[in-house]
Order: sequence, then C-alpha cells, then structure tokens
Amino acid sequence: MGRKSSSEVSHTRHSRVIIDLEAIRLNYQFLKSTATDSKVIAVIKADAYGHGAIEVAKALPGADAFAVATVLEAIPLREAGITQKILILGGVVDEAEMQQCFSYQLDPVIHQFWQIELLKNVKHSEPVDVWLKFNSGMGRLGFSTQDIVKALEQVEKLVPEGEIRLMTHLANADDTSDDKSAEQIEQSKALGLNQYEWGIANSAGILGWPQSRQNWVRAGIALYGSDPMSDHSSTQNLKPVMQFSAQVLAINHLEKGQSIGYGGVYCCPEDQTIAVVAAGYADGYPRHMKNGHVLVNGKKVEIVGRVSMDMITVNVSNLDVSVGDEVTLWGVSLLANEVAECSETISYELFCHAGCHGKREFINK
Repeated sequence: MGRKSSSEVSHTRHSRVIIDLEAIRLNYQFLKSTATDSKVIAVIKADAYGHGAIEVAKALPGADAFAVATVLEAIPLREAGITQKILILGGVVDEAEMQQCFSYQLDPVIHQFWQIELLKNVKHSEPVDVWLKFNSGMGRLGFSTQDIVKALEQVEKLVPEGEIRLMTHLANADDTSDDKSAEQIEQSKALGLNQYEWGIANSAGILGWPQSRQNWVRAGIALYGSDPMSDHSSTQNLKPVMQFSAQVLAINHLEKGQSIGYGGVYCCPEDQTIAVVAAGYADGYPRHMKNGHVLVNGKKVEIVGRVSMDMITVNVSNLDVSVGDEVTLWGVSLLANEVAECSETISYELFCHAGCHGKREFINK
C-alpha cells in the first residue's frame, strides 16, 4: 500500500493548518524573477517545512528541481508522480540508499569519501547525477579545500555518463552586514572549478547576496513566505503560506488577583475576561512564548499565563467573543516571524511543528 497523502492523514487535534498553494506559486515566481539567471530548486525537506511535500511539489509543476534531506523523503515523491530532479541534501547513509538513488533517479549530495566508496560499489545500468559539497565555512558537511579536487577526480571516474555539480551552504547569509558570506562565496570561486555548475545561494543568499546566485539556487524558507533576512527587508515581497488557527474553547470572567495557569505566573491586575483557546504546545505552538499575541476574530489580544499542552489563555476584555470563534495563531496578519521572535525560535521550527500536528487543509490548488 502506498503512502497516504499528507492531506489524508487523520488528526485528533482541533487546530487547523491552512496551506495556500497559490502563495507557494507566487513565492516561487518571485524568487525565480530575483535569480533570473539561475535554476531554482524548491526545498521541500521535513514535509515541506510542515506544509506537505507532495502537495507543494504538485503545486509547482514548473519547478526546476526539488530538494529533500533524505532518500526516505524522496521516494514518496517519485511514487506520487513527481518527475523533476530531486536532490538528497543530506546524502546517503548506506549502500542501499545509494542504490535507491539510481533506482529512483535521485541526485545524491556527496560530502564524505566513504560515500564515494558506496558509489563505487553500487551496480547500475542507468546514469545518475551527483553533487559534491564543498565546506566553505558552515562546518557541518562537505569536503575541505584540500580534498575537493581529489573527491572530484574519484567521482568523475564513477559517473562518466552523469552530471557532476558542486554546492556549498552559506552560514550567515541572513545578515548582509556580516562578511562571512562574502568570504564563503570567494572561497568557492577561488577553487577555480568554474567548469562545473554551482549551487551556492539559499533563501537568504537569493535575496541578500546577488553574487551567490550561480547556476542553481535553493529556495527554502522564503518559498513558504517567511522572510529569511534578519532585518526582515523582504517581507513585503513574500506571501505567507501557512495560517495556523484554533477556536475559543471557553470564556471565563476572573476577578482582580486571580491567577491563571501553571505556576500562577500571571495574576489579573483587574477584573478580566479570559478566553481559553483550544491549542497548545501539543499542536505546535511554542511553549516559551513571552509577551505574545494571537488574533481573535481579527483583533490582536494578549496571551496571559503559560502556554499549556492543549490550551492558551488570552485576555479578551472589552471584546465581543463567543465560544467557537476563530483564533489565528499566525498567518497573513500575524506573521510567524513575529511569533518566533517572542518565543526565542525561528519560523522554520514553528512551521514544522504545527504542520505535523494540526489538520492540514489546502486551498487554491
């Protein structure tokens, strides 16, 4: 039996995650128009950052390529009929996965010499394209300056009919005042391997570092409408894709001095009307929220007390609120980046957590 579409998986929570696929398409087009001379890889790892990898891929029939983290993420895409190039950003972990790259026509990213040995041992009748990763300063995966040429020489003997491309990853591209990105770009160019196609830019690279836009660029978080730049300079050009919603579960009238929630960290400074929202950290909402807000019927209201597993409490004094009213946890009018900043995290984490817990609904297919 094939894997279920992410929209068919049953959920037991009341939270809703609404995915606007037209916004995905508009963001891809914007990034494509920004990197006019590059092919744009849509990164859909981690189930498209919680947005639904199969649905997102199907919404982008004109995408130049896709990228995931693992072979296990790629196979369901092929089985769902996705035909574009798919990169395996994390590479393979064993010979079986290398074999699957040939079987499913996946592009493995090779970043260790032992992976080249796996490539050597696999029997195949079809060619495969591979990417070699250069560690220009991220310090996680990739061949060093001293090893990249040796790795290339070995791989060239093993894939005579396939394409070999190079890539690296920018560590600090969200900050255009930081010199590290320029240094990484220069290190990559200094290798003198211009006969190969390169992929350097991530979302922040596309938007903030024009010199990083080489033959290929990778659109990750920006594809989902979240500004990757630390100064949020690109927010106006991106369309938020995910709306995370819940509903009012109860309404309480509390007197001055009454506490709310675990630890009693919030005491009403006056008589207040408190709405209980049917969502919490089990739904993917950040527990470490401080000075946060949600929208109740489109009105911004303050979160009071600690975020619980299944509930959030908000101050709705002086508002006309009823049980069942919609609560927007983030979306178009309350950006995920705003919520992330109040939670000492990033929108990537919010999307991944909410997307795997709430019931996903896809609009504008």
